[in-house]
Amino acid sequence: MGFEPGTPEAPLFKDWLTRRYHAPSDDTRQPVDLGAAALYEEIVRRLLVEVANDGSRPRWKPDSFFRRYES
Repeated sequence: MGFEPGTPEAPLFKDWLTRRYHAPSDDTRQPVDLGAAALYEEIVRRLLVEVANDGSRPRWKPDSFFRRYES
C-alpha cells in the first residue's frame, strides 16, 4: 500500500484513490516518488529474472480463480 493503516497518509491515499485514480485528474502533473518507482521496478525485474531462470514453469495453485485460463 505504501502507508500504515491509521497513519496520516491513509486519508491522503483514500482521497487519491477516490478522486484521482483513473479519473480525468489522473495526469502526469501529479507528484511521483521516483525512488519508490525505481525500487518497484527493481523488485519486478528481480522477480521476472528469478521466474525466467527457474528450472520449471510457474503453475497456478489448484484453487486459483485464474487456473481456468491455463492452457
